[in-house]
Amino acid sequence: MKIFNETRLAQELIRFPTLKTDDKGIMKFLSIKLSSIGFKCKIIKSKGFGSKPALNLFAKFGNSKPHINFLGHTDVVSNLNNWKIPPFKGLVKKDYLHGRGAQDMKGGIACWISATSKFIKSNKFKGSLSIIVAADEETSGLGTPAVMKYLKNKKEKIDFALVGEPSSNKNVADEIRIGRRGSMNGKLTVFGKSGHSAFYGSYINPCTTLSRIITKLKSIKLDSGTKYMPPSHLEITKMNVNNLSENVVPQSAEAYFNVRFNSKHKSSSLKKKLNRVISSIVKKDKCKFKVDYKVSGEAFYTKPNKEIYMVKNIIKKITGTSAKLNCKGGTSDSRFLGSIPRLELGLRNNTIHMVDERTSVPDMKKLSKIYYKILENYFK
Repeated sequence: MKIFNETRLAQELIRFPTLKTDDKGIMKFLSIKLSSIGFKCKIIKSKGFGSKPALNLFAKFGNSKPHINFLGHTDVVSNLNNWKIPPFKGLVKKDYLHGRGAQDMKGGIACWISATSKFIKSNKFKGSLSIIVAADEETSGLGTPAVMKYLKNKKEKIDFALVGEPSSNKNVADEIRIGRRGSMNGKLTVFGKSGHSAFYGSYINPCTTLSRIITKLKSIKLDSGTKYMPPSHLEITKMNVNNLSENVVPQSAEAYFNVRFNSKHKSSSLKKKLNRVISSIVKKDKCKFKVDYKVSGEAFYTKPNKEIYMVKNIIKKITGTSAKLNCKGGTSDSRFLGSIPRLELGLRNNTIHMVDERTSVPDMKKLSKIYYKILENYFK
């Protein structure tokens, strides 16, 4: 049975310019690689950019319990100008692998597949291994939900998931993410009554009301945070008044905001809280309002359990580092895993989304070794 080298496999993956949901054949490539070591592969379609569907992959080895899953994505961000080294060549120079996706997160996928190939060849075990690879984590985020729907219909149950997002900070595996804050966007429109600014009393100024709402929203303390998550907070991100005249009071005024919230809240309760605040001010000013909410993801958190402590112990033995547990960062596809216990552990994130993204080859070897030991201990 073939064993894959993590660096060479990452080089091959980087050479697919998978911007947005443009597959370029990468899922077929991964299916061939995984099939060669005994995985059964299924391509699952979801809505893509343009007329072509996005292609996502679910691959599984074995049929018994327990079932451990790895979650990753092949899409990469653009930002391709002013690179010193071509972004899709996958070149290795001075112990660094260069290219878009080296850290986020084709390098992580390669490390997991490498570890898996070694584990399957060297061990007889009872249980199942699987991998989900989404095509659109950086954009629409429809791929992983499509795969999860497929698994639900097939009555597939995942017992534990490892998400390969680049979670490490200064050294590989120095941090483990055990949750993420939720994210909710809002577009608030306040409706007043337009009129000439010279005729005070003939108009109702939505700008004044909007400014009072913003001041109030910013003054609210949503919570004090949790052990692993910082306090929830609201930020105003954009304001807009479609008014070309300086002597005309506009009909409406808009403000856009984002709320990052911890596991003390659900988006539904936050909506009610914000609407109450807005409504009380609007009512006093005799205005009307509308808020359009879009929830990118709910907050989630896996209470430290035996698997998380097992991973911490493995990292300590291999790196000498006591990995910190946290819930840093924005959203990831981990938010679509529902109640499945999971953690995020991957390469460093010091060059993700940047020009000249790169990852250390020794870091990749170390991460692959950690992944191997996780499998070895999980199936003991």
